[in-house]
Amino acid sequence: MIIARKEGPPNGKFDFLFSNTYLAPFVQQKPDYWEKLHDMLYGGGRLRKFATIVEDIVEKFSFLALAQDQITESESRRDREKKFFIHYHTYAYVFMTKSFLDACAVFLNESYALEQRGSGIALDKQSFINCLDKVNPDLTKQLHSQREWFKLVVRYRNNLIHKHGLYVGPIPTVPDSLKDPIAVDQYILTQPAYIPNDPDLLIDNIYNGVEGDFIKVTCFVDEWINEAFHLFHIILSGFTTSFEVHDPNINSK
Repeated sequence: MIIARKEGPPNGKFDFLFSNTYLAPFVQQKPDYWEKLHDMLYGGGRLRKFATIVEDIVEKFSFLALAQDQITESESRRDREKKFFIHYHTYAYVFMTKSFLDACAVFLNESYALEQRGSGIALDKQSFINCLDKVNPDLTKQLHSQREWFKLVVRYRNNLIHKHGLYVGPIPTVPDSLKDPIAVDQYILTQPAYIPNDPDLLIDNIYNGVEGDFIKVTCFVDEWINEAFHLFHIILSGFTTSFEVHDPNINSK
């Protein structure tokens, strides 16, 4: 993690924080609020206390982008280890997405002084959203469009922790012309990995031929990272409009 210094990042450039992470490719041009956010986090004011939390959000997003790259790269493999690499990075992606959401929730809890504790600090919890709504209804209105995604991320993560895990792998329709078992195996290795749209679809059901809706893993991670990047901008741009650079109402503790 990049540590906030009193004098700010090297050469005083806020962009240093982003150009050294996997976030950089997602930023086509500097957002309008970028400079103000720099002054808020790395100036001499009381808002500097939130710099390391923002850095944590950036770092968690970077892990998502790293896993995305690893999954895309693994799809090009044609060996038997391919499925293990994709399986591993997909599981890591789910865990890190939940971690990213938690980092965003912590930032909101601290910056808006919501005073929630422990498991109550979560974007999928209505009680947390209600607290935020009291101080920034415009922000909660923007977050509303992602509420179902927040809940879906939690369902996937909970499945990995408390239930049966997720099926991650090919769902090939083997051509009738392929009779040789070796040829069939080689054909399967060329097929993309899928994941259920419903995280509660039992793996045993899949192996027993029960039908379900699936999505390519590469599409799955692309959709989630776009949601994550959208959330990133909602929260940080909202922060810059809610507070002044040297906001006297922020506790200096």
